[in-house]
Amino acid sequence: MSVQEEDDGIIPLYGVDEQPDMLDCIINCFEETYGEEAQDRLVEVDDVLGTVSAGEEAYPNLRAFIEDHLFDYHVNTMNSTPIVWKLTTERTIADSTDEGFACFVDYHSLNSGMLDRLTSKYLEPRKAELRERRSTANRRRSDDSLSTSEQAEAAEKYERCTSGLNQISVFEDVIQELGSTNKRNFDDEDRQRVEKLAPKIASFREETRKRVDTLAELRERRGEKWFKNTFSDKFWEAVDEWRDEWIDALEELERACMEYAKPVDKPVESHLADLFNYFHWRLKGSDHYSSTGILFMTYYFEREGTDLLDDDGQPFENLTEDERLLASLATGLDDSSIVNTEYLEAMTEDEESVGDLPPLAEFKALAQEIDDRCQAVEKEIPSDWAVRALSEITTAGYQPNRDHGVEINITPLVDANIVPKIVGKQVI
Repeated sequence: MSVQEEDDGIIPLYGVDEQPDMLDCIINCFEETYGEEAQDRLVEVDDVLGTVSAGEEAYPNLRAFIEDHLFDYHVNTMNSTPIVWKLTTERTIADSTDEGFACFVDYHSLNSGMLDRLTSKYLEPRKAELRERRSTANRRRSDDSLSTSEQAEAAEKYERCTSGLNQISVFEDVIQELGSTNKRNFDDEDRQRVEKLAPKIASFREETRKRVDTLAELRERRGEKWFKNTFSDKFWEAVDEWRDEWIDALEELERACMEYAKPVDKPVESHLADLFNYFHWRLKGSDHYSSTGILFMTYYFEREGTDLLDDDGQPFENLTEDERLLASLATGLDDSSIVNTEYLEAMTEDEESVGDLPPLAEFKALAQEIDDRCQAVEKEIPSDWAVRALSEITTAGYQPNRDHGVEINITPLVDANIVPKIVGKQVI
């Protein structure tokens, strides 16, 4: 289409000076398609669209269709998912007269940069034209040498130009607001919380990876029969099925923390918020053998590895290599300082010393601490994905994300009343 062929993806509805408008572009398309027969085809189309005879303009009915019906026709033709959009000032003020400015834009060109270009390239020339017309109409409406009907016509034109300029003024304010920062509702305390959470998740991920790798090594060294007899028939199948998901999800959760730790004027991908809840409901699990989360492994680690640890929770020195690997599954963290003491104490309140800690207490405590902190973060983030997606495209100024679909990306324009009514009725 003509709009998509434009360098900036914009075609004004009303051209100014040498600026081609939508009618000019359509005429040009006909000439390129039909050559010498273009004028005849255009006349035919104009006759189909209305009964107004050509006067000052060759194709008045086509012009009227473009101004009043083209966008609605496109919306209906495209099953309410248009690829070309109409921006208009008509709804920016109450009781507007005519339309101060309108243009057709390519959906894929919609962003704050395009809105900036509208101001400099299209709105300023249009305002200058309307001011000139208004000035002329103002003189004529009080010119006693003109007839009463001519003066009335001039007065009406004056009002239309004034309305158009007022519309454009509001439209410019809307454009500026759309291009401005819309800070995310996530205060400094929230940001610090996720910033401190990220390294804990990283440690838990590496501890999980280390244990899964150790399991794989044991299975390789001792064989599948020994492995099943030692753990269970289905244990490795479960670990092998979930291990990539566990590690990938923990990496994404760490990234979610780092993203939400950014300044609140920086957008965050909307789906990342779901990871905080995902850790609680799916990823962490429990130390019961039937759980589907990471901690289900600890049931088997404690059962098979505890007897291979000394009073300090470390593998005995005289173990074989296989026994040492098995014992390492039940040990604590490489860096126990990563666990908040309140979580560790809550899990070991009946123990008298570090040496008396049950196997994997630190690992479980770290998982619980991450879980609690994730739930605290989750409470500060909107649960509705659509709300988060909308925030993502407005935080740093209007920057649509095509993955979110038309409805989310166009909502700010609908809320600002700079698209036709049909958008709110059929598209959103």
